[in-house]
Amino acid sequence: MHLLRLSPVLLLCLLLLTISACRKELSYEGTPPEPEEPPAKTVTTSVQGRVLNEQRQPVQGATVSGGGVTVTTDVNGYFLLEKIAVLDDATLISARRNGYFTGYRTLMVREEKLQYVQLELLLQGQNLFTGSTGDVIAFPEGTLTFPANGVVTGGNQPYGGSVTSRSIYINPEGSTAADQMPGDLRGINSENRQVLLRAFSMIVFTLEDNAGAPLYVDSTRPATFRIMIPPALTSSAPQEIPLWNFDAGSGFWIQKGTARREGNDYIGTATKAGYWLCATTLPPVVLTAGIKDQHGNAIPNLRVTVLTKTDFIPAYAFTSEDGVYFGKVPANTALILTVTDNCDNVLRQQEIGPFTTSAQIDNVSVTLPASNSLVINGTAKDCDNFNVVTGKVLINVDGQNYAASISLGKFSTTIVRCENSAVNITLTGTDDRTDRTSTMTTNANNGTITPNIVICD
Repeated sequence: MHLLRLSPVLLLCLLLLTISACRKELSYEGTPPEPEEPPAKTVTTSVQGRVLNEQRQPVQGATVSGGGVTVTTDVNGYFLLEKIAVLDDATLISARRNGYFTGYRTLMVREEKLQYVQLELLLQGQNLFTGSTGDVIAFPEGTLTFPANGVVTGGNQPYGGSVTSRSIYINPEGSTAADQMPGDLRGINSENRQVLLRAFSMIVFTLEDNAGAPLYVDSTRPATFRIMIPPALTSSAPQEIPLWNFDAGSGFWIQKGTARREGNDYIGTATKAGYWLCATTLPPVVLTAGIKDQHGNAIPNLRVTVLTKTDFIPAYAFTSEDGVYFGKVPANTALILTVTDNCDNVLRQQEIGPFTTSAQIDNVSVTLPASNSLVINGTAKDCDNFNVVTGKVLINVDGQNYAASISLGKFSTTIVRCENSAVNITLTGTDDRTDRTSTMTTNANNGTITPNIVICD
């Protein structure tokens, strides 16, 4: 099952889980937290991933941007942003497609390590109202209220004409909320410090005129929203809660005052269009964890969720090409690390922490089923039968793409398939030095294969 697709039954199981030994961790107990965030560094890295819709189907033709580079998703919803210069602490990836709200993912990255992300785009709900009179837009989870004369143009002039409002409520307890919510649940609080966020309720909206040009909220007459607190969170939801707006420039949520609770709803004011979140805060620490299979192979593209043990507050990311989870998790509390594959199978649950400062775990071992695991250990040669020094191989299996880096003529990756029947595997290799590309196809069930691709178009 997908992480954050955690049912109440599984949550109970997690709570009652008896954690076996077999773990190695650095906890630094007694060491005070780092007083300041280390400065972000610009690194060169690559990011691959998929863009999906609410039915978990691939979105073809989405525009994906990051690090000043823009690409378009293929028929499988796949994209690859290569050699982009980004901040290691907060790399922002955006995905746009007509009819959907723009999706955003913020992630931590390392120099020259291929990272994976996944975004689920949400369909825009549409309502019309007149700017001069305003209106109350009702939806099953609450209301969005625009006061009279509360909309302005890009030049900050009052706009009294027809307004198209597109909005949707986002349930933070939804089965795929991890892929829907922008950012990575990190925020900058009113003291300008980075914090982790526990989401309680969320809404997004945009405003346009008849021609599709953007309109804006008059900050002196802000919009008001009333949004539902999911039933699973009502017992822990505070009466007053910090209010956050997602910043599409930095990739962080920015604190914008507070919202108040009334019954099982939160009420807040929105001074601009975009994503708004009601969330409490936790202190963060950096966690690095290496994920390997039972044979010691690094496993890329696995979803990792780190939950607080007592109330299951999540942090999440995917493993990079070398099988490493790299992200920020709640400090000073016991945690449960859960690893799942893309077939919704839980591969590992392990208690870790508490951590008071940056920590590293080296031996998170997962057992991959032999009948569904495909290990690719390949070689790449050029036209003269010399090793390709650097490049990449794009591997298509079961309608999904996976990229693997070529280094000194070798490339490798492990893919967890959801099928165990024989399948055609298409490999497309690119030589960085010559910019040549070649494609080959092979057939395999599972197990280990050793393809040799000659990149010589």
